[in-house]
Amino acid sequence: MGMSSAELKRRILRLLRGDEEFRYAVAGLLGLEEILKRLDRHEAELVKLREDTNKLRKDMIRGFELVEGHITALGARWGIMGD
Repeated sequence: MGMSSAELKRRILRLLRGDEEFRYAVAGLLGLEEILKRLDRHEAELVKLREDTNKLRKDMIRGFELVEGHITALGARWGIMGD
């Protein structure tokens, strides 16, 4: 049969202590996993920022349209714009 979990842990610990190449490989994998987790977090933040920016842009366009409507109405009232 295969080895027990405890035996596997003992072998891994022995390799970590005695095998420099194995130690660097494990450290590299652990570091890479942390980097990937951080990238995932950053990606989620960027998506949220993009959504917020799009909402801000829509609000600004709506605001400009309102201002334009008021200016047009004022112009029409004073006979400056329109027919």
